[in-house]
Amino acid sequence: MNQTYYLDHCGSTPMSARVKQFLKETIDEDLFGNSMASHHVAGRLAFMKIEQARAEAAELLGLKDSKSVIFTGSATEANNLVINGFWLRFRDRGCRVLYSAIEHKSALESCQRIATFAGCQAHEIPIDSNGNVDLDVLKTHLKDNPKRLPTLVVMMHTNNEIPVRFPVESISELCQEHRAYFHCDAVQGIVRERIQVDKQSYGSLVISPHKFYGPKGVGILCLSDQSTCTPLAPFIIGGDQEFGMRPGTLNTHGILASIDALKELDETRANLVKHMTSCQNAFISTLQASPKFHRTIPTSHHAPGIVNFYLENWDALTLLSKLSKTCINRGASCTGAGGEKFSHVPRALGLPLEIQANVLRASFGWGCSVENAVEAAREILDICRNK
Repeated sequence: MNQTYYLDHCGSTPMSARVKQFLKETIDEDLFGNSMASHHVAGRLAFMKIEQARAEAAELLGLKDSKSVIFTGSATEANNLVINGFWLRFRDRGCRVLYSAIEHKSALESCQRIATFAGCQAHEIPIDSNGNVDLDVLKTHLKDNPKRLPTLVVMMHTNNEIPVRFPVESISELCQEHRAYFHCDAVQGIVRERIQVDKQSYGSLVISPHKFYGPKGVGILCLSDQSTCTPLAPFIIGGDQEFGMRPGTLNTHGILASIDALKELDETRANLVKHMTSCQNAFISTLQASPKFHRTIPTSHHAPGIVNFYLENWDALTLLSKLSKTCINRGASCTGAGGEKFSHVPRALGLPLEIQANVLRASFGWGCSVENAVEAAREILDICRNK
């Protein structure tokens, strides 16, 4: 896109040149066979390629058993699979779910929905004005379980709207201490740091390749090797794919390209983090020329590349409608962030209603240069000056 400043990398990232080339070569291999039809040569070829990709993903993500990797159609589907699957597994006995107030919508709304189902208790764990999850409240709820109900803790690694990294190590320790199952949405976390599932003791963890310069239409769910049995029942039924956990014909080309993107991320992450930090700093420095510019919370080296802000006395929808070159939005894309809806995250921060409605998010990556970040900030400033 000519003359466009792309500041929405938490929404999606442009496919890298390497992954594009890999995908083209993979398509040319004629991997059209259904991988479940491994009794014939076309199906067997697709099956072998997918199993190779599964083994590579397991190695990259710190899992000893490749069967711990489940391919889905998206991270949203994977979050739904775990949360709904946990309730399905324990619905007769009863269960509990504890979740943070700023989870991605696919996790947040799944937790809120199963709270309405028979036999399920749910508790939302609050955050403070800087986005930090209240571990004391989490600990209290974990302790207060006289019926010893199976407990699912849903806490993301790094937020997709504000620059906050949750203390996943401490959360994991609490879950182990109280025998709770820890599910982590690491879609933004994996972009910023290397994650080893078993070493950090997650029960399950999900990542999304289109957030790290891979293709859309693939989610990767990791189930810990350390668990003696997976406390999940299939959420979708009608096939034996993915060890019976996720029926449906697999996206062979997308899966293979996704693992190539994961390999590239492992090789380039350190430079990517430096680049995101440079872009965010340049963007903030330029916008600080206006006294109307305010960040909702400070940036953090634990969650680089995300700037959550508002412009005093400016309506977010009006500003977005006037931007001709800069791609930003009001929050997560899944909420229709450029439209009438606004995010649950600023509400959880305790911001006044007039600010909640007008918060904007800029997020950086390889699709934006430092110069682009400066020019995007200048376009925003020009609009504000010409009000």
